[in-house]
Amino acid sequence: MANANAEAQRRWRQRQKEKRQAGLTEASTPSDVFRTPFFEFYANNPYESEFNFCLDMAGIPMPEFEDDRGPAHHALNEVLDAGSPSFSDEVRSLGRAEVMVGALIDAARSLADMVNNYKQREITARMAEIEASDLSEPEAKKAALKEAARLQKMLDQLDKQVRWTFPQWKVTG
Repeated sequence: MANANAEAQRRWRQRQKEKRQAGLTEASTPSDVFRTPFFEFYANNPYESEFNFCLDMAGIPMPEFEDDRGPAHHALNEVLDAGSPSFSDEVRSLGRAEVMVGALIDAARSLADMVNNYKQREITARMAEIEASDLSEPEAKKAALKEAARLQKMLDQLDKQVRWTFPQWKVTG
C-alpha cells in the first residue's frame, strides 16, 4: 500500500512540474492594465544594458524590441512547425518578452544538464584511470587516494541542485 501511495505522489509531483514548465513558455494574454507597449518601455529601460552585457558575454545577439509584434512574428518557422506552443500576435511585445524569459530559463537548464553530464563523465573517467594505475608504491598510492577523494568531492557537488530566484514576471487577473 505504501508503494502505491508513493507512486501516486510521484505522478502528482510530475504533473505539477509539467504544469509549471508549460507555464514558463506560455505568454500571458494582454489586458487593459498594460497600456504602454513593452517595446517603448524597453527602449528607455536602464536594465537593458545589463541584459545586453550578459548576452554579449555568452556570445548571444541582443534581441531587438523595435515594435509591438508578438512572439509568433519573431519565432523561427521550424520551431512553430515542431509543435512548440502556439503564439498569438495579440500578446504583442510584452508576450514576446515573457516567452523569451521562459525560453532562456529552459535553455539555461538544458545547457546546465549538458555541462553537468560532461563533467560527471570526465571525472568518472579520471577515477577509472586511477583505479587502473599501478599503486604498488606507497607515494603513488597516497597521491592517487588524495586525487580520488578530490574527484569524489567534485562528483558529490555535481549531484546537488542549485536554485536561482527571479522576480515574478507573469500575472493573472
